[in-house]
Amino acid sequence: MIIQMSKFNTVLNGRPAGREDFLRIAQIVNGSAEKDNVILDFSGVEVLTPSYADELLQGLRGKYGSEKVDISNVSDIANEVIMAVSE
Repeated sequence: MIIQMSKFNTVLNGRPAGREDFLRIAQIVNGSAEKDNVILDFSGVEVLTPSYADELLQGLRGKYGSEKVDISNVSDIANEVIMAVSE
């Protein structure tokens, strides 16, 4: 299942927004018949802060497992943020 992160916002910042989007994505995934990996597509996202990424990714990986959460179309800077919070 591909989740277009730019539909949430092109500026993804703050722990509260990350938590809210994690809960929204969990609802989407749980309501879907498609049970493949969750692919977060970051195309069109201009800003990704560490607090947002940490809240979102830790929630999704905790709920579905690290092997079921994939990242795609992420800028180099946003990729550094994701790598930092994944350590």
